Amino acid sequence: MSIAMTCMIRRGFFTLDVDLAVGDGSVLVVTGENGSGKTTTLDLVAGLVACGEGRIEIDGVAVDDSSMGRFVQPEHRNVATVFQGGGLFPHLSVADNVTFGRGRALRGGADYDRVVEEFDLGSLLSRRPGELSGGQRQRVSLARAFLSPSRVLLLDEPTTFLDTDSRDAVRELMSRNFATYPGVVVLVTHDDAEATMFATHTARVEVDAARTRARLQVRDDRVAG
Repeated sequence: MSIAMTCMIRRGFFTLDVDLAVGDGSVLVVTGENGSGKTTTLDLVAGLVACGEGRIEIDGVAVDDSSMGRFVQPEHRNVATVFQGGGLFPHLSVADNVTFGRGRALRGGADYDRVVEEFDLGSLLSRRPGELSGGQRQRVSLARAFLSPSRVLLLDEPTTFLDTDSRDAVRELMSRNFATYPGVVVLVTHDDAEATMFATHTARVEVDAARTRARLQVRDDRVAG
């Protein structure tokens, strides 16, 4: 599993350059000031935003190549995303959120039962997101991500809005599941403790003095590209 990307995107007078390559088993922690392009980097990998110029490869296969006019839609990239607020569907139950896109056939299987137990969701399955605490919503979002058959896991400040107890519980779940996740994890955070706890690689988005250009660069020598 790997991500390799050399990509530039312009937003008005602001330009973001990303030169990134990380390989199998990596947990890349991305830091940087607000508005520097951290979330945009995740959106590029996920396919929510297209490269203005450049190329993105997942496992050596181009999913975005501006020179060839190639763009693979998000649902075909095998990328799972955990958003700041959880990104749950408010009209669906916890059970339906966890299995979204894969149907009810997933329920009752060994993986489903394991994830429900590990993330302590058994008593919450019939509830909707509006009935959950912040920590509970984030556990549901993480469970959905780890249950998906993804090659890349993207997390955008998943503990930012949690209280201390919930944050510690979610971090423990992240640590346990990162250790066995077979793909690449990219975690955006402002928290130095999380960087220390999880990172195999770190990268900071650097913004120039004029605040017109930002650059993110990290290269793992094991990854071609």
